[in-house]
Amino acid sequence: MQELTRVELVPRDVGGHQPRSVVGTETPRTLDEVRALVRKAMTTRHHLYPISTGKNWGMGSAMPVTDDNVVVDLSGMNRIRSVDLESGFAVIEPGVTQAQLSAVLRDTPWMLNVTNSCADTSVVGNALDRGDGTFRSRVHDVAGLEAVLADGSVVTTGGLDPTGRYHGRVAGPDLTAAFVQHNLGIVTAMAVALVPRPQTVGLVHGRIPRDQVGVALDAIAGFLRRGNPADGMLRVRELALVPSHGDWMLPKGADPSLFSIMGPLFGSDAAVELAEELLRKALVEVEGAEALRVLDTAEVRPGDPLYARALMAQGIPTCLGVRNALGVTSCDQIDEGRMGFLALMPLMPTSARRTEDIVAALQTAVDAHTTALMVEWNLVSKHMANGVIQIFFDRHAPEAPYRAHQLRNDGNCVLRGHGCAIYRSDIDHAAADVWSETSTASLGMLHRLKTALDPDGLLSPGRYGA
Repeated sequence: MQELTRVELVPRDVGGHQPRSVVGTETPRTLDEVRALVRKAMTTRHHLYPISTGKNWGMGSAMPVTDDNVVVDLSGMNRIRSVDLESGFAVIEPGVTQAQLSAVLRDTPWMLNVTNSCADTSVVGNALDRGDGTFRSRVHDVAGLEAVLADGSVVTTGGLDPTGRYHGRVAGPDLTAAFVQHNLGIVTAMAVALVPRPQTVGLVHGRIPRDQVGVALDAIAGFLRRGNPADGMLRVRELALVPSHGDWMLPKGADPSLFSIMGPLFGSDAAVELAEELLRKALVEVEGAEALRVLDTAEVRPGDPLYARALMAQGIPTCLGVRNALGVTSCDQIDEGRMGFLALMPLMPTSARRTEDIVAALQTAVDAHTTALMVEWNLVSKHMANGVIQIFFDRHAPEAPYRAHQLRNDGNCVLRGHGCAIYRSDIDHAAADVWSETSTASLGMLHRLKTALDPDGLLSPGRYGA
């Protein structure tokens, strides 16, 4: 590794965070090259901050949490090491994109749990930060890991052996989850659990009046708790909150008077048909839900506004949705485009009363900062939803980025006041969110674990930990 000089990282960041200074960038392409970087850092005392493809939009993009890191860009580690079509697992490196893995799985019995973001985002990076796919939370896709520790040694977890073969979870403690949203090592490979390709994929879609959002969430949660005979993750999304005055910005096509119910239902023909019937019964008291549709995804054609969603419901990643929303022709333009956005990700209740209280409180914050936002509830379980709140602003307008960041901070306080903990953080709040939601004893345990594995704090300082 050559001698590195401290430089200011150009803030290619759609979120408009404060720029960080770095001491350089390294682009390893193999496991041995990562190990060599770590061993060199032990001598130079340079901190290493790994990124996968750097498309962590709204949360800091490719920037590290703290200053004076060597950014370790892992996008060149892009090998699909193996695909087990009998058991449904793939072993991949952090630079492998959604598009790359899904292409390999085409015409097989398995498909990828794709996200709604760009096709060129990293599967590994998103899963390790608890991103949500189309079918389930991606943390459930993380079956096993290979990671380089701060002393240059290599560990494997979850049944992924040193030769790169995945056996399934074997006897003994499984430390896989210890590397999710933490900074104990540099993950260089992951065993990904794939999704069985179903007989039928239906796409639920309905546009509902805004004042029905609490009732709709309550009804869908009831449907899930009583038992969804099909698979797939339902979303309540595109609930836009706009200020009562001032200048503000929203993605193209957003309608503040409506929200959407959306998501796949997949399984056998009979299971999807029964799920549709039960979902309609659950929504019978929701005004406007009579217009809800369940589309055959294979019949949705290019040019249809739902085409991108239909592709993703079939395990095919696409950039159409994100590009149309942000008004760009290439995802490479997102970090430099006019529309900025921040992401705030809380755990959200699904009861009607609590939902209405939270929406009202967020509306007050939106009015105070004259900045618009959009709320999404990903119903990842029968208990609660993963919230995704995107705050939009004009990056060229005076004070607009500042107002957006203030709204993000106030929104965080509002949500905490309503009992909503943060499950995924941006580069400005990763450590603070852990400290505010974790007991003193648990923080002590995390500190001891970090100190044992990385005593000099060389790896990813500030990322989800002490």
